[in-house]
Amino acid sequence: MKNIWIIFMLIVGLTGCANEEKPNESPKVISPKVVKEEIVEQEVPKISSQFDPVSFTILVPNEATAMSLAHLAAIKPSLGNHVSYEIQPYIKESNELVSAFTSETAEVIMAPTNLGAIVYQEQVPYQLVATLGWGSLYLISDENLTIDELAGRKITAFEEGSTSDFVLQMFLKEKGLLNQVEIEYLSSASDVQARYEAGETNLAVISEPSLSTLNKKVEATNVIVDFQKVYREWYGGTSYPQASLFIHKNLIENHQEVIEPLLAQIEASIEFANESPDEMAAELVKMGFDLPQHIARDVVFNSNLMFKTAEEAKEEIELYLQKLYEFDVNTVGGSLPNEDFYYLNK
Repeated sequence: MKNIWIIFMLIVGLTGCANEEKPNESPKVISPKVVKEEIVEQEVPKISSQFDPVSFTILVPNEATAMSLAHLAAIKPSLGNHVSYEIQPYIKESNELVSAFTSETAEVIMAPTNLGAIVYQEQVPYQLVATLGWGSLYLISDENLTIDELAGRKITAFEEGSTSDFVLQMFLKEKGLLNQVEIEYLSSASDVQARYEAGETNLAVISEPSLSTLNKKVEATNVIVDFQKVYREWYGGTSYPQASLFIHKNLIENHQEVIEPLLAQIEASIEFANESPDEMAAELVKMGFDLPQHIARDVVFNSNLMFKTAEEAKEEIELYLQKLYEFDVNTVGGSLPNEDFYYLNK
């Protein structure tokens, strides 16, 4: 019996997590109670004393996808007694995010997948380690329209040339409507939200958390197209891998012992968000993320949060980047990334 106990403690020490199995296709469903117990009560890795101290920063967008790391930020589980880290929200501004990559001021960055491909072309030393967000884009109207009734209409959209624009145009082209509608571009989803809320447009492309916000404020907010569902129907898989996690190569190469425990805790945090949206929303607000609690709870249901490692998601990411490249080469930095763009842990 004593030997069994010693073996058990060694396993806990080596893994740094609570005996979670690695999923092949989709996150393992864990009840909220189990998730919290697994994260909070896990043992500090027994072997961590043999490693050099390490400290790093995780940058998380101050928007809907922050829900994926809200629980991690709230409880900050140990990754080893030689490890310290902090989670910082950032405003979703492309210049700020590009600067974070190029200045290498944060070791772990959550960012749009195609932005990671763009900065990869500049030889920044980061690898894509996992995909967390699988799209939250919708076409809404104050009317109950069918797809066939879109011809001759004006659609208000945001961020011309971005992923949202690619998804919209891909859909319109497939339906033979690309030359039959007018697209009005605004600079951000929040601008579209304000225009719709004011009644200045009645047909718009919107993303979360704007959709949930409008559902609270405007009674006639009908989802005409769920672009994630359309993407799955056309290409299979989960959806388009919009948001991914990137880790600096120095952390990967010099502190390999941190990577798998970190990814396990991020996976558990996503599971917690999906299984316990009320508690996740409260944690999000407490940690200072700019998303109202009553909105955050609703947002999670439309945000398609799912953890897949780079190895598990690689084919889906490659397809997505290929489609973006065909749409506009600049959306991926002019060329498709090579194999070393991905952390495959081989």
